[in-house]
Amino acid sequence: MKKVKNFMKKDLPVVKEGTSLMEIINIFSNSSHNICPVVDEKGKLIGLVSLEELLEDLLLSKDEVSFLEKLSFLADFFTETIESVSSVSPLVVAKDIMQKDVFVIKENDSMVKAAILMKKKGVHRLIVVDEENKPVGYISRNEICKAFLC
Repeated sequence: MKKVKNFMKKDLPVVKEGTSLMEIINIFSNSSHNICPVVDEKGKLIGLVSLEELLEDLLLSKDEVSFLEKLSFLADFFTETIESVSSVSPLVVAKDIMQKDVFVIKENDSMVKAAILMKKKGVHRLIVVDEENKPVGYISRNEICKAFLC
């Protein structure tokens, strides 16, 4: 049986619930990952910060980005928005911006179970946790495809 732990992506950045917004932005800027599990003081998963949602919700929506791309003179507005995020950052922490509903799978579960869970929940990825509910990686549709092709 093909297990999740054999196909999952590892080395996922993890933040504590008190990590500031600016620290999270810095983590994303230095990582190839676009998600970051949030853990409590014991290292157990309590949420997830997504770069896509962070950019949409806290900075600019997709419509605003499209609008700004068409009107270059509004670039100053974007700069002011980024500067305001910098000033608010110490006040906003991971716990404030994380998704609380996170779909997880255990590292010893089968890839078939992962595929079924993704389909059933309508998601593109699952956070992989160990037996203590600590995040150890993630699995996406790409890894599902690889598992079924091997």
